[in-house]
Amino acid sequence: MASTKFVKKDKNRFRKVYPYIRARPRNQFCSDKEVIIEIGSVSFDNDEYVDYTFDQKYTSAPIITAISVDSESNNQADVNIFISSVSTTSVRINASQQFIGTVHFHIIEIGT
Repeated sequence: MASTKFVKKDKNRFRKVYPYIRARPRNQFCSDKEVIIEIGSVSFDNDEYVDYTFDQKYTSAPIITAISVDSESNNQADVNIFISSVSTTSVRINASQQFIGTVHFHIIEIGT
């Protein structure tokens, strides 16, 4: 598993400007490796699994985390969410039983 460290930099401090009022910081996070992050959600409607096709292109199978959310306020989101298959183009998100709700996920790939 790859890892990286992010450094927070203020973009307004890279140029010399002498205003009367100091500009607010505009922070950016820089890494020493290429990082691809995709965030999204899928809806379950009495399904046990949902297939999701990635928006980004990945070189290898990325790391995925998922969590169920009770979006319908019907107390059905008390299920176990797990990933059954991952490829470079899609993922299958499974639930332990059928439910109505939403699953939020994060997809992360850290380059070498």
